[in-house]
Amino acid sequence: MLTAAPSTATATEASPFSEHEATYTVTRNGDQLGFLQSSLTQREDGLWHYRIESEATAFLIRVLGLSTTEAAWFAWADGSVLPLTYHHVAERPGRDRFWQHRYDWTDLHTDTTTHDGETRVPLAAGAVDPLTLRLAVAGEIAAGGGGEDLEFLVVERDELETQEYRFLRRESLPVDGRCFATQVYERFRKEGSSRNYTAWHAPALGGLPVRIVNVDDGDTIVIELDEWSPDAGLPERGACPDDRNTG
Repeated sequence: MLTAAPSTATATEASPFSEHEATYTVTRNGDQLGFLQSSLTQREDGLWHYRIESEATAFLIRVLGLSTTEAAWFAWADGSVLPLTYHHVAERPGRDRFWQHRYDWTDLHTDTTTHDGETRVPLAAGAVDPLTLRLAVAGEIAAGGGGEDLEFLVVERDELETQEYRFLRRESLPVDGRCFATQVYERFRKEGSSRNYTAWHAPALGGLPVRIVNVDDGDTIVIELDEWSPDAGLPERGACPDDRNTG
């Protein structure tokens, strides 16, 4: 059973996000590939679990059996995300890839298992993984209103990297008949990385993304909100103003 480390003693403090379930539609070059199912839940002791799982609908994708799952346990402590575990599985016929981190914040390292074996990755205060990175951005937006460039230490498969979250603009974004006020950021890992993307973070979703766009090898992948439950607090249905870019 997962237990909180001593440094998570304030894990029950109020966080900027709340429990929810969400579905995102995934398209490639305008053609629908499938959905992402997302859930954020909290245990009675205050620890959080965030999970995202793909669900393919395109015939070829179903036949090939492609799927991806990411999950993380974390605490919200002292106004920031404190990751505890991270799990990533990408299933491809004959080429499954996975890695999982268990964080040791006392000795500042992760115990890491990957498809290539076991290793340890050094940690530093404030480090997050590719999944809890989205929650860390939500926390920054809630704390200071956003609108500025951010920098994070991100634990990738076998190393700790400095990655940028570059503020681009504020934009009113129409999604499923609702007009979301968003802050648009570019996540930059390194030149040519498939993990570079543009994300529209919406305060109405607790600062989490309403849309993510990734351009890689000439393909444009768009992940956009389809359903969010509970829907209390979402914008009322209606058109966005003509001038969507608010600077």
